[in-house]
Amino acid sequence: AIAAGGYHTVAFKADGTVVAWGDNYYGQTNVPAGLSGVTAIAAGGYHTVALKTDGTVVAWGDNRFGQTTVPAGLSGVTAIAAGGQHTLALKSDGTVVAWGGRYGQTTVPAGLSGVTAIAAGGSSRTVALKTDGTSVAWGRNDFGQTNVPAGLSGVVAIAAGDSHTVALVIKD
Repeated sequence: AIAAGGYHTVAFKADGTVVAWGDNYYGQTNVPAGLSGVTAIAAGGYHTVALKTDGTVVAWGDNRFGQTTVPAGLSGVTAIAAGGQHTLALKSDGTVVAWGGRYGQTTVPAGLSGVTAIAAGGSSRTVALKTDGTSVAWGRNDFGQTNVPAGLSGVVAIAAGDSHTVALVIKD
């Protein structure tokens, strides 16, 4: 797999190791020594995140907003996402853990559960796809990017750009 951040690229190889290249001003391409057993990667603005086979997360690079300070004891993670200034983890129980940021993008809505996918947009928002085909978005909303259209359902995939959010809907 491969992921592109703001100014760097990261890939994980079939053997579970990681390589990174590009701008390294904040150490985002300095893969931690001995990192292995990686099953997923994400690249933020100036940070990199890896999900390991044991459900734990490793992050490195820019930490000005706490985006590489993985919460203590975090485990059971099945997916990760990285924004410009924040990091997300989807747990096996369908809940979301978020850290870093400064625009409310890490304030997970109370009671949010049944999440099957996550996306981190730019430096300022988060989107979650739920098992019922609906989505939830939160964080900075300068351009309406967290205003989920009323009645939106049948969502099967989500993505978040710098100032916009999209959902793929399958209609009968």
